[in-house]
Amino acid sequence: MKRIENALDTVAAVAIVALCILITANIVAREVIKTGVPDIIIIVQELMIPAILFPLAAATAARGHIAIDVISNFFPAPLRRWIAVLAALIGLVVVTVLLMAGWMEFWKTLHSNAHYGGTFQWPKWPGRALFVLAIAMFELRLLHVLWVDLRAAVTGRPAPETL
Repeated sequence: MKRIENALDTVAAVAIVALCILITANIVAREVIKTGVPDIIIIVQELMIPAILFPLAAATAARGHIAIDVISNFFPAPLRRWIAVLAALIGLVVVTVLLMAGWMEFWKTLHSNAHYGGTFQWPKWPGRALFVLAIAMFELRLLHVLWVDLRAAVTGRPAPETL
């Protein structure tokens, strides 16, 4: 799982670098030759998917999401462990809905041969596939977090800081 998360993080970093290069090239082209990069909005839109969503699984493994520690620190440790289990369950419900909706959207665009308008007529399904991949990895990591947190809550031991 760690290797896959590292690969997704690498793809996200490459997407961010590509976004920087493309946006800079578009700005320079607009100023110098009075025309922009064709279909730049679509390219940026599609690159934002891996840039934003691919690191979610690794952030979950590092327990790097925003938490309200100010409030939860007032609770006793056993209650905090059960709150972590509840948070993982709620996260799984939300991510499962996103995964199902993403899969249906991917399947629909793949079989309808939908394309974006513009110069290059980019197909829509690759972005949908990247979304499904990112959310599926996020869901797998959330399942792992749920298992680890549930085991910690039942045994009374603290959960590890990172997974």
